[in-house]
Amino acid sequence: MQPQPLPPETTPPRRDAETSAGHESPQPTRADAVLHAPYEPGRLLRWLYARFFSHIRVEPEWERALREAHARGVVVYVMRSLSFLDFLCLDFLLKRLALPALRFCNDLGLWILEPFGKGRRRLAFRRQIPEAQALCEVVADGGSALLFLRRPPRFGQAPRKGRRMQSDLLAALVGMQRSLDRPILLLPQTFVWSKFPPSRRRTLWDLLFGPREWPGKIRVFFQFLLNYRHAVLRSGDPIDLRALVHAEASLTDAQLADRLRMALLRRIERERTVVLGPARKEPARLCEEILRSPRLRRHLEAHARATGTTVERARALARRELRRMAAAQDPAWLAWMQRLLDRVWNRIYDGIEVDREGLERVRAAARDGPLVFLPSHKSHIDYLVLSDVLYRHGLSPPLVAAGDNLSFWPLGPVLRRGGAFFIRRSFKGRKLYSALVDAYVRRLLHEGHHLELFFEGGRSRTGKLLPPKLGLLSMIVDACLALPDRRIAFVPVSIGYERIVEERSYLHEAAGGDKRPENLGGLLRAPRLLRSRYGRLHVRFGRILPFAALLDEVRAERTTAGRDPDVELSPPERRTLVQRLGHRVAWEINRVTVVTPSALLATALLLPRRRGITWSDQVALCPRLADELVGLGAPMASALDGGRVRPEVLAEAVELFLDGKLLVRHGRGEHAVFEVPEERRLAVEYYKNNTLHFFVAHALVAAAVGAGRSRAEPATEHAVRERVRMLSRLYKYEFSYRADASFDEIFDEALGGLLARGWLERRADRLATPAEAAPSLALYASLLQTYFESYAIAARACEALFARPMSRKEWLRHALSLGERTYLAGEIALRESVSRHRLENALLAFDGLGLVRAGDDGQVRLADDVADPEAFRTLDTTLRALCGD
Repeated sequence: MQPQPLPPETTPPRRDAETSAGHESPQPTRADAVLHAPYEPGRLLRWLYARFFSHIRVEPEWERALREAHARGVVVYVMRSLSFLDFLCLDFLLKRLALPALRFCNDLGLWILEPFGKGRRRLAFRRQIPEAQALCEVVADGGSALLFLRRPPRFGQAPRKGRRMQSDLLAALVGMQRSLDRPILLLPQTFVWSKFPPSRRRTLWDLLFGPREWPGKIRVFFQFLLNYRHAVLRSGDPIDLRALVHAEASLTDAQLADRLRMALLRRIERERTVVLGPARKEPARLCEEILRSPRLRRHLEAHARATGTTVERARALARRELRRMAAAQDPAWLAWMQRLLDRVWNRIYDGIEVDREGLERVRAAARDGPLVFLPSHKSHIDYLVLSDVLYRHGLSPPLVAAGDNLSFWPLGPVLRRGGAFFIRRSFKGRKLYSALVDAYVRRLLHEGHHLELFFEGGRSRTGKLLPPKLGLLSMIVDACLALPDRRIAFVPVSIGYERIVEERSYLHEAAGGDKRPENLGGLLRAPRLLRSRYGRLHVRFGRILPFAALLDEVRAERTTAGRDPDVELSPPERRTLVQRLGHRVAWEINRVTVVTPSALLATALLLPRRRGITWSDQVALCPRLADELVGLGAPMASALDGGRVRPEVLAEAVELFLDGKLLVRHGRGEHAVFEVPEERRLAVEYYKNNTLHFFVAHALVAAAVGAGRSRAEPATEHAVRERVRMLSRLYKYEFSYRADASFDEIFDEALGGLLARGWLERRADRLATPAEAAPSLALYASLLQTYFESYAIAARACEALFARPMSRKEWLRHALSLGERTYLAGEIALRESVSRHRLENALLAFDGLGLVRAGDDGQVRLADDVADPEAFRTLDTTLRALCGD
């Protein structure tokens, strides 16, 4: 927003009472100036206004809140610590936005400036009339005012307390409100000139110039000079003084003013905490506090007994592990990283689209307590994206749980100072280490830090959300149960990419290659990614899940069952709560994941029975897919304009794939044909999978009724329901289903949608497909063909287990080799069906169905009650039949 020119300087007019007949006209007093003209800066200050204050970013929500407040009543802005700079900045912003200007401000000595004083009165450092009287006259006249609640502490005073003002203007406002019809709205305002949070350790600088939370004039000046381009302005919830006076009619003006002061200070401090986070503690101090906790001391004693060592040695071991684990977030480092990431994002991405409405919901939740961010995990970029987005939008960045495989030099120190804490991939056999992680996480939440953890346990190599790994999430739930006074909430976050930087390594792994460990060599190869473009990056926030609400659900279930709702959760109830949370978060992430042009293009390119697709076919098919997704409630990227796929947007997606060598173009213009090379189909499928979850319920029904098979007989609804039930269980490691509905509810909704569109119809007691709807229904069923073919390969590969058990790696090599042969023999249609990740999930599914046993010893063997290969052959036949003709 460009700064608006300020109005010219004016001289305040006199009131009629001052010029009445028979009386000598007195000189205008400070109160007169305050009542009839807002403060107008001179030329120098106006230049300074435009030079410095125009950089302050004002959120639309701030402006809207102020306009609504002015429409409701008389607005009195409230700030915490006396600051001439804050007054000037607020005055500038109100003028720039054409909002009612300030006509009163307490204790700033403004009577020495124009127009509050002239001539010798400019040198009279004294008030003309009492401030309480001046304030009441401004409010009675409907003007706006600014109140500072405290002064910065004097030298040697307790640093966490500001000094009280000389006049109790809040008491004057309370008395004024009792006789005023219009409500007075007290609007807390907070300017944050520095992103450094307050520190528990005091320095000489704090003693001389005031601490960060109560800075003196010199410290405020330097904070402003160094950070004015990144200043943050926040507004708290207004307090309706009229409603408060009516609700607390028994209190005196002074008593109500004391309550008001505390409430306003709490709201202002809450806004500062949202931006800056809790007071900082040095990592070493935090670790020592954890080691002194009685809970951890019991674990240290148990470890000493189990290992035959002393408690002191156990404590020394714990101290080393904690220091190796702990984050060391540095505000200066965050500011430097923001500037660096600006360059990186601008080089490799075409922009970052952030869900602004969701961001405001996150901000509101952060006012109540610590947040646990649970983002999707598709790339190592995820470690940086969410923290960067929150930091840029005036929210304290979280501390991020990262795998210790990323702690290598020099990346580890960079991430640690950015807020990462490093934990092992597995806690198995490490009881003390598990207790240390639990104690560390609990302490962070107790201190008020936000956390970020990737609940999938690792990066998704398939483009779909992985099933939740509940180990660390279970520790978070334990911490929430142990901290009932903390209002902790969980925030599902979808981080989506049009292209990912790990494309080649994911393709290597999906084709059967081993995962390459992260190391310095990989980091040194990172500059290569700066030579490519990766489209847009999308960050969206799901519905926020307060832990108290989740706990209330469990208590309500107890009450319904006739049990005491206040008894401590039993282990099964606790496990159920953790599982419910994990699945609900997964569903929320899927629900808000954005459909991108690259996902639409990938879906069109990989439709079965196509070697290539012409440009004209793409232009026709992608809008059709977009319409289907809009009908299913999928959110669209801004480039798709609510589902409208413009040819130029599709052309950009094509260029993105051509740049990544995911696509080969034959010819030019409308007759060009685009082909996905065989060795790149798995990579393209990654982007198709980004939005596959929107289709899954309908696609399973379409496949179950025989869509795509020319001689499929109409089936009963019961038979279709049971077939879909079997498939949903089989593919539970592939897809996340709705956590707030039963299978029958999901099935009925999907079936009802297909019936409503005329794609299915009931004939007697059977479900049939009208001839004109068959192509549309077959399109839905074909979206899952790679999953049917992959699991059919896995079923056939399990027949080798009748000869002897195999290790997981050996079975996987056998299954991949079998898949290659069946593809070359034409027994399966799609090259991307030979996927390591789907074969691994199929093995887990067969274990769950009781067909095989994939034990912790790494061996795969037949289940005890499987005597012949008929079960696998039946499953193979069933799945192949679902693939259509």
